[in-house]
Amino acid sequence: MTLNLKPRKPDFLLLIPVVILLGFGMVMVYSASGVQSRELYNDSGVIFFKQLVAMIMGLAAFAVGFATPHTFYRRKSVLMVGVAIVIALLVAVKFQSAANGATRWFYIGRFGFQPSDLAKLLSIMVVAAFGTAQFSGPGLWKKRLLPIAVVVGVFCTLILVQPDFGTTMIIIFIVGLMLFLSGIPKKYLFIGAMLMLPIIAGLVLTRGYRLKRFTDFIYHEHYQNRQAKIAIGSGGLTGLGLGKGKQKLYYLPEPHTDFIYATLGEEFGFLGTVSVLLCYLAFLLRGAHVLNRVEMPHSRVLGAGLLMLICTQAMMNISITLALFPNKGITLPFMSAGGTSLILSLGMCGILMNISRFQNVGNRVAV
Repeated sequence: MTLNLKPRKPDFLLLIPVVILLGFGMVMVYSASGVQSRELYNDSGVIFFKQLVAMIMGLAAFAVGFATPHTFYRRKSVLMVGVAIVIALLVAVKFQSAANGATRWFYIGRFGFQPSDLAKLLSIMVVAAFGTAQFSGPGLWKKRLLPIAVVVGVFCTLILVQPDFGTTMIIIFIVGLMLFLSGIPKKYLFIGAMLMLPIIAGLVLTRGYRLKRFTDFIYHEHYQNRQAKIAIGSGGLTGLGLGKGKQKLYYLPEPHTDFIYATLGEEFGFLGTVSVLLCYLAFLLRGAHVLNRVEMPHSRVLGAGLLMLICTQAMMNISITLALFPNKGITLPFMSAGGTSLILSLGMCGILMNISRFQNVGNRVAV
Protein backbone atom coordinates (compact mmCIF):
# COMPACT_ATOMS: atom_id res chain seq x y z
CA MET A 1 0.00 0.00 0.00
CA THR A 2 1.45 3.33 -1.07
CA LEU A 3 0.77 6.32 1.15
CA ASN A 4 0.96 9.95 0.12
CA LEU A 5 -0.04 12.16 3.02
CA LYS A 6 1.15 15.44 1.53
CA PRO A 7 -1.62 18.01 1.16
CA ARG A 8 -3.32 17.81 -2.22
CA LYS A 9 -6.06 19.76 -3.95
CA PRO A 10 -9.36 19.63 -2.04
CA ASP A 11 -12.24 17.59 -3.40
CA PHE A 12 -14.36 20.29 -5.02
CA LEU A 13 -17.01 17.77 -6.09
CA LEU A 14 -18.03 17.64 -2.44
CA LEU A 15 -19.01 21.31 -2.65
CA ILE A 16 -21.36 21.04 -5.64
CA PRO A 17 -24.41 19.72 -3.71
CA VAL A 18 -23.70 22.19 -0.89
CA VAL A 19 -23.77 25.15 -3.27
CA ILE A 20 -27.02 23.91 -4.84
CA LEU A 21 -28.63 23.45 -1.42
CA LEU A 22 -27.52 26.93 -0.35
CA GLY A 23 -29.11 28.37 -3.47
CA PHE A 24 -32.36 26.48 -2.88
CA GLY A 25 -32.29 27.56 0.75
CA MET A 26 -31.88 31.27 0.10
CA VAL A 27 -34.67 31.24 -2.49
CA MET A 28 -37.02 29.36 -0.16
CA VAL A 29 -36.24 31.50 2.89
CA TYR A 30 -37.06 34.58 0.80
CA SER A 31 -40.32 33.05 -0.35
CA ALA A 32 -41.43 31.48 2.93
CA SER A 33 -40.49 34.17 5.45
CA GLY A 34 -42.17 37.26 4.02
CA VAL A 35 -45.40 37.06 6.02
CA GLN A 36 -43.70 36.30 9.34
CA SER A 37 -41.04 38.93 8.69
CA ARG A 38 -43.65 41.59 7.99
CA GLU A 39 -45.51 40.71 11.17
CA LEU A 40 -42.41 40.71 13.39
CA TYR A 41 -40.40 43.54 11.84
CA ASN A 42 -42.87 45.42 9.62
CA ASP A 43 -40.60 44.54 6.70
CA SER A 44 -40.97 41.42 4.57
CA GLY A 45 -37.24 41.17 3.88
CA VAL A 46 -35.71 41.22 7.37
CA ILE A 47 -35.57 37.45 7.93
CA PHE A 48 -34.11 36.94 4.47
CA PHE A 49 -31.51 39.65 5.13
CA LYS A 50 -30.57 37.96 8.42
CA GLN A 51 -30.14 34.69 6.56
CA LEU A 52 -27.97 36.43 3.99
CA VAL A 53 -25.76 37.80 6.78
CA ALA A 54 -25.63 34.31 8.32
CA MET A 55 -24.55 32.87 4.98
CA ILE A 56 -21.72 35.41 4.73
CA MET A 57 -20.64 34.52 8.28
CA GLY A 58 -20.97 30.86 7.33
CA LEU A 59 -18.67 31.35 4.36
CA ALA A 60 -16.16 32.92 6.74
CA ALA A 61 -16.55 29.88 9.02
CA PHE A 62 -16.00 27.66 5.98
CA ALA A 63 -12.78 29.53 5.18
CA VAL A 64 -11.56 29.15 8.77
CA GLY A 65 -12.43 25.45 8.79
CA PHE A 66 -10.66 24.91 5.48
CA ALA A 67 -7.55 26.88 6.44
CA THR A 68 -7.14 25.35 9.91
CA PRO A 69 -5.26 22.02 9.99
CA HIS A 70 -7.75 19.43 11.17
CA THR A 71 -5.21 18.09 13.66
CA PHE A 72 -5.71 21.36 15.57
CA TYR A 73 -9.08 20.12 16.82
CA ARG A 74 -7.43 17.12 18.40
CA ARG A 75 -4.91 19.24 20.28
CA LYS A 76 -7.37 21.92 21.45
CA SER A 77 -10.56 19.92 21.95
CA VAL A 78 -10.43 20.10 25.76
CA LEU A 79 -10.20 23.90 25.73
CA MET A 80 -13.11 24.26 23.30
CA VAL A 81 -15.23 21.87 25.33
CA GLY A 82 -14.61 23.93 28.46
CA VAL A 83 -15.86 27.08 26.73
CA ALA A 84 -18.96 25.29 25.43
CA ILE A 85 -19.79 23.85 28.86
CA VAL A 86 -19.60 27.31 30.43
CA ILE A 87 -22.00 28.68 27.82
CA ALA A 88 -24.34 25.70 28.18
CA LEU A 89 -24.36 26.17 31.96
CA LEU A 90 -25.33 29.82 31.57
CA VAL A 91 -28.25 28.80 29.39
CA ALA A 92 -29.27 25.88 31.61
CA VAL A 93 -29.64 28.04 34.72
CA LYS A 94 -31.87 30.41 32.76
CA PHE A 95 -29.57 33.41 32.63
CA GLN A 96 -31.14 34.05 29.26
CA SER A 97 -34.80 34.45 28.33
CA ALA A 98 -36.75 31.42 27.18
CA ALA A 99 -37.76 30.78 23.57
CA ASN A 100 -40.78 28.61 22.78
CA GLY A 101 -40.85 27.31 26.34
CA ALA A 102 -37.19 26.32 26.40
CA THR A 103 -34.01 28.16 27.40
CA ARG A 104 -31.96 27.24 24.34
CA TRP A 105 -30.56 30.60 23.28
CA PHE A 106 -27.51 32.54 24.38
CA TYR A 107 -27.17 36.19 23.43
CA ILE A 108 -24.12 38.38 22.95
CA GLY A 109 -25.59 41.79 22.32
CA ARG A 110 -28.22 41.29 19.61
CA PHE A 111 -26.62 38.12 18.27
CA GLY A 112 -28.17 34.92 19.59
CA PHE A 113 -27.05 31.34 19.05
CA GLN A 114 -27.89 27.88 20.34
CA PRO A 115 -25.11 26.27 22.42
CA SER A 116 -26.66 22.85 21.73
CA ASP A 117 -25.61 23.17 18.08
CA LEU A 118 -22.08 23.93 19.21
CA ALA A 119 -22.24 20.96 21.60
CA LYS A 120 -22.92 18.61 18.68
CA LEU A 121 -19.82 19.81 16.86
CA LEU A 122 -17.60 19.68 19.95
CA SER A 123 -18.84 16.22 20.90
CA ILE A 124 -17.67 15.01 17.49
CA MET A 125 -14.26 16.60 18.02
CA VAL A 126 -13.86 14.99 21.45
CA VAL A 127 -14.85 11.52 20.23
CA ALA A 128 -12.48 11.80 17.26
CA ALA A 129 -9.64 12.92 19.55
CA PHE A 130 -10.02 10.34 22.31
CA GLY A 131 -11.72 7.54 20.38
CA THR A 132 -8.78 7.14 18.01
CA ALA A 133 -6.04 7.58 20.63
CA GLN A 134 -3.55 4.73 20.65
CA PHE A 135 -4.49 3.17 23.98
CA SER A 136 -5.41 -0.46 24.53
CA GLY A 137 -5.61 -3.07 27.24
CA PRO A 138 -6.19 -1.92 30.84
CA GLY A 139 -5.90 1.75 29.85
CA LEU A 140 -8.67 1.62 27.24
CA TRP A 141 -11.55 2.59 29.53
CA LYS A 142 -9.69 5.22 31.53
CA LYS A 143 -7.82 6.90 28.70
CA ARG A 144 -10.30 6.65 25.83
CA LEU A 145 -13.85 5.93 26.91
CA LEU A 146 -14.03 7.73 30.26
CA PRO A 147 -13.19 11.21 28.86
CA ILE A 148 -15.76 10.70 26.11
CA ALA A 149 -18.41 9.49 28.57
CA VAL A 150 -17.82 12.45 30.89
CA VAL A 151 -17.88 15.14 28.20
CA VAL A 152 -20.82 13.73 26.25
CA GLY A 153 -22.68 13.03 29.51
CA VAL A 154 -22.25 16.65 30.64
CA PHE A 155 -23.38 17.97 27.26
CA CYS A 156 -26.45 15.73 27.14
CA THR A 157 -27.44 16.56 30.72
CA LEU A 158 -27.21 20.31 30.12
CA ILE A 159 -29.11 20.04 26.84
CA LEU A 160 -31.85 17.99 28.51
CA VAL A 161 -32.23 20.71 31.15
CA GLN A 162 -33.02 23.29 28.45
CA PRO A 163 -34.99 20.97 27.52
CA ASP A 164 -33.96 19.58 24.12
CA PHE A 165 -34.49 15.82 23.94
CA GLY A 166 -34.04 15.58 20.18
CA THR A 167 -30.58 17.12 20.11
CA THR A 168 -29.54 14.77 22.91
CA MET A 169 -30.60 11.76 20.85
CA ILE A 170 -28.72 13.06 17.81
CA ILE A 171 -25.53 13.43 19.86
CA ILE A 172 -25.87 9.92 21.31
CA PHE A 173 -26.47 8.41 17.86
CA ILE A 174 -23.51 10.20 16.24
CA VAL A 175 -21.19 9.40 19.16
CA GLY A 176 -22.14 5.72 19.00
CA LEU A 177 -21.49 5.59 15.27
CA MET A 178 -18.11 7.30 15.64
CA LEU A 179 -17.05 4.94 18.43
CA PHE A 180 -17.94 2.02 16.18
CA LEU A 181 -15.84 3.48 13.34
CA SER A 182 -12.92 4.21 15.67
CA GLY A 183 -12.56 0.53 16.51
CA ILE A 184 -13.79 0.53 20.10
CA PRO A 185 -14.48 -3.10 21.13
CA LYS A 186 -18.09 -4.01 20.41
CA LYS A 187 -18.69 -5.20 23.96
CA TYR A 188 -18.32 -1.64 25.21
CA LEU A 189 -20.77 -0.40 22.59
CA PHE A 190 -23.23 -3.12 23.57
CA ILE A 191 -22.94 -2.29 27.26
CA GLY A 192 -23.42 1.40 26.51
CA ALA A 193 -26.51 0.70 24.41
CA MET A 194 -28.04 -1.48 27.11
CA LEU A 195 -27.47 1.25 29.69
CA MET A 196 -28.93 3.97 27.47
CA LEU A 197 -32.16 2.22 26.45
CA PRO A 198 -33.90 2.34 29.86
CA ILE A 199 -32.69 5.92 30.38
CA ILE A 200 -34.15 7.03 27.05
CA ALA A 201 -37.41 5.19 27.74
CA GLY A 202 -37.63 6.87 31.14
CA LEU A 203 -37.03 10.31 29.67
CA VAL A 204 -39.88 9.77 27.21
CA LEU A 205 -42.37 8.20 29.61
CA THR A 206 -41.84 10.68 32.45
CA ARG A 207 -42.51 13.78 30.34
CA GLY A 208 -46.05 14.08 29.05
CA TYR A 209 -45.25 16.32 26.09
CA ARG A 210 -42.59 13.88 24.83
CA LEU A 211 -44.96 10.95 25.12
CA LYS A 212 -47.66 12.96 23.35
CA ARG A 213 -45.35 13.53 20.39
CA PHE A 214 -45.00 9.78 19.97
CA THR A 215 -48.74 9.14 20.31
CA ASP A 216 -49.51 11.97 17.88
CA PHE A 217 -47.02 10.43 15.46
CA ILE A 218 -48.59 6.97 15.77
CA TYR A 219 -52.15 8.23 15.34
CA HIS A 220 -51.28 10.97 12.79
CA GLU A 221 -52.76 13.71 14.96
CA HIS A 222 -50.02 16.34 14.94
CA TYR A 223 -51.22 19.62 13.43
CA GLN A 224 -47.86 20.59 11.92
CA ASN A 225 -47.43 17.28 10.13
CA ARG A 226 -50.95 17.47 8.68
CA GLN A 227 -50.31 20.95 7.33
CA ALA A 228 -46.93 19.86 5.95
CA LYS A 229 -48.53 16.97 4.07
CA ILE A 230 -51.16 19.35 2.68
CA ALA A 231 -48.39 21.65 1.44
CA ILE A 232 -46.46 18.86 -0.25
CA GLY A 233 -49.60 17.32 -1.72
CA SER A 234 -50.69 20.69 -3.12
CA GLY A 235 -47.46 21.02 -5.07
CA GLY A 236 -48.05 18.09 -7.36
CA LEU A 237 -45.29 17.32 -9.84
CA THR A 238 -43.92 20.79 -10.59
CA GLY A 239 -45.34 22.94 -7.78
CA LEU A 240 -47.55 26.02 -7.61
CA GLY A 241 -44.67 28.34 -8.45
CA LEU A 242 -42.23 30.41 -6.43
CA GLY A 243 -44.03 32.61 -3.92
CA LYS A 244 -47.45 31.12 -4.70
CA GLY A 245 -47.67 28.68 -1.81
CA LYS A 246 -50.64 29.09 0.55
CA GLN A 247 -49.62 27.02 3.59
CA LYS A 248 -47.04 29.59 4.69
CA LEU A 249 -49.91 32.03 5.29
CA TYR A 250 -50.26 31.01 8.96
CA TYR A 251 -51.43 27.45 8.19
CA LEU A 252 -48.02 25.79 8.37
CA PRO A 253 -45.96 26.79 11.44
CA GLU A 254 -42.28 27.62 10.87
CA PRO A 255 -42.51 27.45 7.05
CA HIS A 256 -39.05 29.02 6.66
CA THR A 257 -37.26 26.97 9.34
CA ASP A 258 -38.32 23.51 10.53
CA PHE A 259 -40.81 22.95 7.69
CA ILE A 260 -39.04 24.64 4.81
CA TYR A 261 -39.01 21.30 2.97
CA ALA A 262 -42.82 21.36 2.94
CA THR A 263 -42.78 24.89 1.53
CA LEU A 264 -40.34 23.70 -1.12
CA GLY A 265 -42.69 20.85 -2.03
CA GLU A 266 -45.66 23.18 -2.36
CA GLU A 267 -43.89 25.70 -4.59
CA PHE A 268 -41.50 23.44 -6.55
CA GLY A 269 -43.43 20.19 -6.39
CA PHE A 270 -42.20 16.61 -6.41
CA LEU A 271 -39.34 17.50 -8.74
CA GLY A 272 -38.05 20.13 -6.31
CA THR A 273 -38.18 17.86 -3.27
CA VAL A 274 -36.49 15.00 -5.12
CA SER A 275 -33.77 17.36 -6.36
CA VAL A 276 -32.97 18.35 -2.78
CA LEU A 277 -32.97 14.72 -1.67
CA LEU A 278 -30.53 13.85 -4.45
CA CYS A 279 -28.25 16.70 -3.37
CA TYR A 280 -28.06 15.34 0.17
CA LEU A 281 -27.48 11.83 -1.19
CA ALA A 282 -24.70 13.11 -3.45
CA PHE A 283 -23.11 14.92 -0.50
CA LEU A 284 -23.25 11.75 1.60
CA LEU A 285 -21.85 9.46 -1.09
CA ARG A 286 -19.09 11.84 -2.15
CA GLY A 287 -18.15 12.47 1.47
CA ALA A 288 -18.00 8.73 2.16
CA HIS A 289 -15.84 8.26 -0.94
CA VAL A 290 -13.41 10.94 0.25
CA LEU A 291 -13.20 9.59 3.81
CA ASN A 292 -12.64 6.05 2.55
CA ARG A 293 -9.40 7.33 0.99
CA VAL A 294 -8.19 9.07 4.16
CA GLU A 295 -5.65 6.95 6.02
CA MET A 296 -5.28 8.90 9.29
CA PRO A 297 -7.74 7.40 11.82
CA HIS A 298 -8.46 10.68 13.60
CA SER A 299 -9.14 12.50 10.34
CA ARG A 300 -11.37 9.73 9.02
CA VAL A 301 -13.46 9.47 12.21
CA LEU A 302 -13.72 13.26 12.58
CA GLY A 303 -14.88 13.59 8.99
CA ALA A 304 -17.36 10.73 9.39
CA GLY A 305 -18.88 12.42 12.43
CA LEU A 306 -19.29 15.73 10.63
CA LEU A 307 -20.70 14.09 7.52
CA MET A 308 -23.19 11.98 9.47
CA LEU A 309 -24.31 14.91 11.63
CA ILE A 310 -25.27 16.96 8.58
CA CYS A 311 -26.93 14.02 6.81
CA THR A 312 -28.69 12.74 9.94
CA GLN A 313 -30.23 16.15 10.56
CA ALA A 314 -31.33 16.35 6.93
CA MET A 315 -32.87 12.87 7.11
CA MET A 316 -34.67 13.67 10.37
CA ASN A 317 -36.03 17.00 9.13
CA ILE A 318 -37.36 15.51 5.90
CA SER A 319 -38.75 12.46 7.73
CA ILE A 320 -40.59 14.71 10.19
CA THR A 321 -42.02 16.76 7.34
CA LEU A 322 -43.28 13.58 5.66
CA ALA A 323 -44.70 12.29 8.98
CA LEU A 324 -42.23 9.40 9.02
CA PHE A 325 -40.71 10.47 12.35
CA PRO A 326 -42.10 12.05 15.55
CA ASN A 327 -42.19 15.83 15.44
CA LYS A 328 -39.06 17.61 16.65
CA GLY A 329 -37.88 21.12 15.92
CA ILE A 330 -34.79 20.61 13.79
CA THR A 331 -33.42 22.63 10.91
CA LEU A 332 -32.67 21.40 7.40
CA PRO A 333 -28.91 21.93 6.91
CA PHE A 334 -27.94 24.64 4.39
CA MET A 335 -31.60 25.49 3.72
CA SER A 336 -33.57 26.42 6.84
CA ALA A 337 -33.49 29.96 8.20
CA GLY A 338 -31.27 29.94 11.26
CA GLY A 339 -27.90 31.56 11.70
CA THR A 340 -26.31 29.11 14.12
CA SER A 341 -27.21 26.08 12.03
CA LEU A 342 -26.02 27.60 8.76
CA ILE A 343 -22.75 28.96 10.16
CA LEU A 344 -21.82 25.69 11.85
CA SER A 345 -22.87 23.58 8.84
CA LEU A 346 -20.64 25.60 6.53
CA GLY A 347 -17.84 25.51 9.10
CA MET A 348 -18.10 21.72 9.19
CA CYS A 349 -17.94 21.65 5.39
CA GLY A 350 -14.74 23.65 5.60
CA ILE A 351 -13.24 21.04 7.92
CA LEU A 352 -14.34 18.26 5.56
CA MET A 353 -12.69 20.07 2.66
CA ASN A 354 -9.48 20.36 4.68
CA ILE A 355 -9.59 16.64 5.41
CA SER A 356 -10.16 15.91 1.71
CA ARG A 357 -6.71 17.33 0.98
CA PHE A 358 -5.14 14.36 2.75
CA GLN A 359 -6.65 11.52 0.72
CA ASN A 360 -4.36 8.63 -0.08
CA VAL A 361 -4.07 8.37 -3.84
CA GLY A 362 -2.12 5.11 -3.70
CA ASN A 363 -3.52 1.63 -3.67
CA ARG A 364 -5.54 0.53 -0.68
CA VAL A 365 -5.32 -2.98 0.69
CA ALA A 366 -8.69 -4.69 0.90
CA VAL A 367 -9.58 -5.82 4.40
